[in-house]
Amino acid sequence: MNTKIKILEYVGDYAVLILPIKGFDKLSLKDKLLSYYLWHASVAGDRIFYAQNYRYGIALRDFFLDIISYKKYIRNDVYNKILLYAKNIIINHGNHDAHSTAKFLPTFTMKELNDTVNVISKKGFTRELTIEFQRVIFDMTYDVMLTQKNPKTGDIITESKNALYENVVLRDLKDFKDKYPLNSTVVKENNKLIEKVWRCGNSRTPEGLYAVELKNVVMNLKQAKEYADESYQKILDLLIEYFETGDSKLFDEYNIEWLHADPNVDTILGFIEQYLDARGFKGMYEGVVFFKDEEASKIVRAIANNAQHLEDNAPWIDKYKKKWNKVPVANTVTQIIATGGAGPVCYAGVNLPNAQWIREKYNSRNFYVANVTYAGRMVFAELTRNEFLERSEDKLLMEKSFNARGPVLVTLHEIVGHGSGKVNPKLKGDPRDYLLENYSALEEARAELCALYHVWNEKLIADKIVAEQDAKGSYLSYVVSYLTQLRRYAKEDMIHEDHERATSLIVRYLLEQGSCIFYKKNGKTYPKVVDYALMRKHVGQLLAEVMRIRAEGDYAGGKALIERYGIYFDLRLRDEIVKRSKNIKLPNGQAYVMYHPEIIENKSGEIIDVKLVPYKSLLEQGQEMKRLYG
Repeated sequence: MNTKIKILEYVGDYAVLILPIKGFDKLSLKDKLLSYYLWHASVAGDRIFYAQNYRYGIALRDFFLDIISYKKYIRNDVYNKILLYAKNIIINHGNHDAHSTAKFLPTFTMKELNDTVNVISKKGFTRELTIEFQRVIFDMTYDVMLTQKNPKTGDIITESKNALYENVVLRDLKDFKDKYPLNSTVVKENNKLIEKVWRCGNSRTPEGLYAVELKNVVMNLKQAKEYADESYQKILDLLIEYFETGDSKLFDEYNIEWLHADPNVDTILGFIEQYLDARGFKGMYEGVVFFKDEEASKIVRAIANNAQHLEDNAPWIDKYKKKWNKVPVANTVTQIIATGGAGPVCYAGVNLPNAQWIREKYNSRNFYVANVTYAGRMVFAELTRNEFLERSEDKLLMEKSFNARGPVLVTLHEIVGHGSGKVNPKLKGDPRDYLLENYSALEEARAELCALYHVWNEKLIADKIVAEQDAKGSYLSYVVSYLTQLRRYAKEDMIHEDHERATSLIVRYLLEQGSCIFYKKNGKTYPKVVDYALMRKHVGQLLAEVMRIRAEGDYAGGKALIERYGIYFDLRLRDEIVKRSKNIKLPNGQAYVMYHPEIIENKSGEIIDVKLVPYKSLLEQGQEMKRLYG
């Protein structure tokens, strides 16, 4: 993909990019129509994530998108501040940052907002700005964090302000067994814990939470079935019944069937990733639609073909090595749309399903999302390289290894990271049930360590799947990534996001071992890999320990690792990185403007094509999703 990537705008701490797409026009009409209805199914549930994320998420979105429709009545400088806040709400599905989950404040004042509401109320604006809602917007001490796994007071449930629990404290959940672990809100009513299941109901099952949204999802899935192959129709039937009933067993059946599929057009849809929940149980709604890139899939599949070889040569003990019953499905894909917890801040790679027992018995499916990765890396790679590397040989190494690092590292992370290993049979549940709030960070660390360890595998190098310079570049770039992630914590004294805790855990461990260092020159901090072979040895040592912790459900061991290496950082170093990042206009993340499908008919009303049309702006994307499905 050699498409020039342009930054459309900066919205607060995010750069907004148009997601590049190539190859959709080559799909069959049947596949294009399948993608059309899967797109609508994905978008239909986006509202759910606003509600899951924060109890005022939908109210915030609707309030501010409504306000900006009165532009001609609002003072220009105030309007621009309100518009910026509205865009930030679209990016983050509320007023908490998508990376740190920390609350952010608007640039307008309470007086400016009150004056604006008073003016436009005379022109038809009917929404109310209550005292409570003013606190939601302006009070930095109110509902501070959506996910707080290391609270200084209270507990992880009460200090986390997402909407996954209601009137519940952590001790209430000590002996509680979730019947619907992925798809329910746990509520305490009349001193009793109940689960409000996320489902739309059918003739045999009553409606639950998010019924309206899920009915729209199901309606579109039923239409998608008309354009799906017979085997994929069965998969969609299981997903439909799961959304109707909320039955967790149906979701397992769906995942097992989905594992056997390899269609040109596909979706990831439902309550999937569990990062929002401090306990690590409840799934965030997400909808992603993508299609395969056959030519670009070669390197991904080459790695998949070596899954058993890499497992056999992993640094952990043999009893935790699994036997791959077949080569896992692995593809490079082009994303069309990502909603809910998956967009507009998007994933670079995916390994699903998350259930350990399914991974062990049936393997997993793996995706390298090429256009997402390409766009983000192309825009900021040179900027980062020039600012955070001092030695010319390091800059050259990073430049020469740039094209290979992305697909290789992401694929190793997903396939032989998340997809690898087995647990001690003495465990009576998923490792998540034992490692609790530390599970996600440890699992991301395990996947990252697998990628870093196997990128040096002799067979991969001999087969020219990866080159030695790519392996070296992977190590150096990973240490740089720890430095640059500190920019996201300008107002925090600890790392909250699980992927970033994983990066911190790995790099700080390696720094302590001495195979890489930070050094100062002209008042700036730079990384250096002292010894690549030694660094790989240290990566292997840490990987073996993280795998042991996961396989044995060692809560104390996992907690100790996370607290020692994964959470805290040098505040002076953080301040330096924040300042340097601002100087070069390095944003905290990327958000993507994506595409909507349009059906093309001939004069007789016959469908002859489906065309992808990019949204003109992030604002238009958010407004259109709201217009379509509320």
